[in-house]
Amino acid sequence: MTEPIQILADEREWREFPDAKGVSYKTLRKHPEGGLTILLKFAPGSRYHGHRHPGGEEYYVLEGELDDIGKSWPAGSYIWHPPGSAHRPSSKSGCTVLVVLPQAIELLAPPKS
Repeated sequence: MTEPIQILADEREWREFPDAKGVSYKTLRKHPEGGLTILLKFAPGSRYHGHRHPGGEEYYVLEGELDDIGKSWPAGSYIWHPPGSAHRPSSKSGCTVLVVLPQAIELLAPPKS
């Protein structure tokens, strides 16, 4: 039987992606198929590199605004990307997002410095 996961996320340290300056994460859960449930934090003006979601993705904007798929999504926005979709999220003002990834992402292009 699988044990429940109980975490106080505020007690975890933010870890910055080495290839996406200004984008940090906290892992909340690792999924059996290689996916994750994470918190993402975008510093103002930061962006994540282009990537594809083989198993789809869903996210909920907790604070700030996330720029994605041609729109700015304020706190309270829920977005689902279907399997196979691709995007390159960013944030002009900064934001925190809860992200559920059933499977690991695929990078589309090498990150730019």
